[in-house]
Amino acid sequence: MFVQRALHVRAWSGTNLLGGGAGRRWPDPGAAAAKNAGKERVLADTLGHTPQGEVHIDDVPVLGDWKTAWDHVAFEGFLGSRMILQTIWQGCDSALAAPLVLDLARLVARAHEAGLSGPLPELGFYFKDPDAGPSGLPEQFTALLSFADRLRNAS
Repeated sequence: MFVQRALHVRAWSGTNLLGGGAGRRWPDPGAAAAKNAGKERVLADTLGHTPQGEVHIDDVPVLGDWKTAWDHVAFEGFLGSRMILQTIWQGCDSALAAPLVLDLARLVARAHEAGLSGPLPELGFYFKDPDAGPSGLPEQFTALLSFADRLRNAS
C-alpha cells in the first residue's frame, strides 16, 4: 500500500505478544535475531529500503495459541507531511494458518498428479521468506494464480 501510493516509510516498529509454544522460542537471542532479520528483509524487498525500527517479541504463556501484534509505522505523505499508522491485530495463529496449510496440501497434491516434483517456487506466496521465486507479495500472488491455472489445465 505504501509503495503503490508513493508514501515513504521512515520507520516500522512492532511488538508481538505470543503465547503457547510460539512465545517460548523467542527469548533465545538467535531465534529473535532471525525473526527480526526476516522482517527487515521483507520490508526492504517490499519498500526498496530498510526503514528504522525493530520488532520486539514477548512470551506471554497465558495467551495460549493467541497472539497480539502491534505495529507503528511512520511515513511521509503529500508534500512530506509526516503521518503515523498504528495497527493492532489479535487472533489465533492456528485458525489463521489452518486454511493456508490446507491450500498448500491441495496444491502440492495436484502438482504431483500433474507430474511435478521438487521445489515449487510458485507457492512462495504462502511463506514469509520463500527460498525462490519472486519476493514481492503482488508478484507472488500473480505467480500463484498462474500456477493454479496451469494445474487446472494439466491433464
